[in-house]
Amino acid sequence: MVELFKRNDWELVECAEPALDGYPPLSFCSRWLSMNILMLDPKTICVDAQEAKQMEQFDQLGFEVIPVPFGAVSAFGGGLHCATADVYREGKCDDYFPHQIGGY
Repeated sequence: MVELFKRNDWELVECAEPALDGYPPLSFCSRWLSMNILMLDPKTICVDAQEAKQMEQFDQLGFEVIPVPFGAVSAFGGGLHCATADVYREGKCDDYFPHQIGGY
């Protein structure tokens, strides 16, 4: 899959280490739920407020970061992106993968 991103000129950035070692017992969430963010526009991003390293990383990449206290919700099944759904989106439908690889 990495080749698909490279072929389409994506910059791959290794995610910052999550703040938590894990979620509470009986939670199905991985500690990597920290990567589950919500993009508001190409430069504005909502991040779980407990993920300080993740917020710092996005800030260094030039994003406006909005911390959202979401840790208590995440344990019930998802992060910021999972808990939202597009109702209406403005603009055209962009193709972020114009250069395809068979099987993807």
